[in-house]
Amino acid sequence: MKYIITESQYKLLKEYNIPLHIRRRANKETLKHFISLGEINYPTLCDDFSDGYEYSDRVIEYAVTELIEDMEDEDYYNDVIEYLYSVCRHLFEDYLVGVYNDTCTEEEYS
Repeated sequence: MKYIITESQYKLLKEYNIPLHIRRRANKETLKHFISLGEINYPTLCDDFSDGYEYSDRVIEYAVTELIEDMEDEDYYNDVIEYLYSVCRHLFEDYLVGVYNDTCTEEEYS
């Protein structure tokens, strides 16, 4: 038997694959620490990235990788990565793109 479900139901089902301790850690305060580490990791952002979205993606990738570095052997690893990318993009993408745009625009005029 096959069932037809909505996109929101699908997302809810996928979220159940994510362990509870990960979902609890995926809050703005905890993730901000890892995003800050990612920002520090790319000090020459204007030279290294062509636009703010590329910068944002790399910082988020760094943050997620640091957050779950000890889970690579788990069955749910890919689901956790996808979940954390989604949460980080929702919370920090606009902020990171703004940082890139502010920093690199100011350097062009200096």
